[in-house]
Amino acid sequence: MSKTGKLTKGTAASARRRKGRSTSNQRQLQWLLIGAAILFIGVIAIIIYVNIRGAQPVAGETGLNSQGNNHIETGQLSPITYNSTPPTSGPHYNSIASWGIYEEPLPYELLLHNLEDGGVVIYYQCPEGCPETVEALKEIVTPYRDRDRHLVLLPNDPTWTDAIGRTLHKDMEAKIAVTAWQQILKLEEVDADRIRAFIERYEGRDHHVAGG
Repeated sequence: MSKTGKLTKGTAASARRRKGRSTSNQRQLQWLLIGAAILFIGVIAIIIYVNIRGAQPVAGETGLNSQGNNHIETGQLSPITYNSTPPTSGPHYNSIASWGIYEEPLPYELLLHNLEDGGVVIYYQCPEGCPETVEALKEIVTPYRDRDRHLVLLPNDPTWTDAIGRTLHKDMEAKIAVTAWQQILKLEEVDADRIRAFIERYEGRDHHVAGG
């Protein structure tokens, strides 16, 4: 065989190898693109699922219209009637209550600022006493408190008045009320799962707007 013939065959074989490598590279690229597309779609699906799940209310929860976030002087009662008891928005003091567990009631006008700052305030109302309910609520709240989460637990007392006889709390018509800014969940018994779900959904969301 002539030298030219050998070169021609060698060139053809080399071309076939290059073509084979090119085809293999193209297949790899296609699979990489397919994999990337599947991964992207999966990430988008997860984001959509999380957003939809986060937007769903806790069973029995009520959303309320905002009554604003104007500040009033400490010690002053709200100049408007709140649209829920306990309230979830509206006029409030410039200061907040320390996060934690209380044995005595605190003014709504103080606690509303806690809600505005992203807190969850849990009230219990037991005219005849309900130590088991209180202990169960403390068991739920304590781990959050120990992690410096924004929670307050305290009694709601419709009989509570100040030094000049003004009523500071109203009957909330439930044993338990879990509140966040513009959100309220009322319960007759401790439901740890629903209460924790409410806390996880709303605690930490700041609600300040201009002027608040």
